[in-house]
Amino acid sequence: MMVGTVEQVLAEVVDRHRVLYGESTIDAKLKTIIRPGLHTKLSGEDVLRILRSSRSVFFDTHVEVVSGHHTATYLRFESITRFPELTQRVAGDMAVWIREALQDHPINGLVATSSAAEQLAKAIVAELRDTMRLSVALTSYSCETGRIGTDITVGAVGGGERFVALNDVTTRGNCVSKLGTVITNNGGRLAGMMVFARRDSGQFPLVDELVARHPFYYTTDLDMPQWEPAHCPLCKANKPLLSWRDMPAL
Repeated sequence: MMVGTVEQVLAEVVDRHRVLYGESTIDAKLKTIIRPGLHTKLSGEDVLRILRSSRSVFFDTHVEVVSGHHTATYLRFESITRFPELTQRVAGDMAVWIREALQDHPINGLVATSSAAEQLAKAIVAELRDTMRLSVALTSYSCETGRIGTDITVGAVGGGERFVALNDVTTRGNCVSKLGTVITNNGGRLAGMMVFARRDSGQFPLVDELVARHPFYYTTDLDMPQWEPAHCPLCKANKPLLSWRDMPAL
C-alpha cells in the first residue's frame, strides 16, 4: 500500500471516529464489546466511561496487531494513559485487588514494560504507598516492533521476593507470561498477573491457562476477534490494512 493511501485511510478513520464519539450511539457500540472483568470492582458502566472518555477503541477498521493477526476492533491503551484521572481510576481498582487477593502473602513490587504499562504500574504504587512500599522493575519495549525485552536492572528483583507481572492488555498471553518468566529467572516468585484488558475472545488457550494457574486480574474482557491474515475476512474484502503503529490518539 502506498504511503499516501495509508494517510488517506487514516484520515478517514480519524474523521469517522471523531464523529462517532460525539454521538450518543457510541455507548451502544461500546457495550457490545465490554464483558465483565475478573475480580474488578468497576462496573460495565465504569469501563464504558473510561473507553468513551479516552476514545481508545476503533470500530470497523482493519488493523494488524503486534502478533500479526488482523482485527476489525482495536483498543489503543495509550489513549487511556493520556488522561491521569482515567489511569488513576484503573490503578485504584488494581490496588484494591492487590490488597484483597494478595494480603496473606504481601508483594514486593511489579514488573512491567517501559510502555504505557509503566504509567499504570507507577499509579498503582502511588495508590498503595500508605500501606505497602512497592518497587517497579521495567523491561524494555520497542515502539517499532511492539516486542518486550527480558532484561531488568540487576537486583531489581531480589531472591525470593514476590512480584506481580503487569501489562496493559493481553491478546495471546505471551507478553504477560514473558514478564512472569522475567520474575522467576531473576530469582523472584511470581505472585500474580494483571492487565487492563483481555482481548483474546476465547481464541488463544494460553490466556485461560494463565488465569487458571495464577491469581489473575483484568479490568475488562473485550470482545475483539482476530484472524490470521490467510483467514481474515477483511483481507478477502480488500479493506485497506493499517498497522497498530499507525493508530493515533483521537
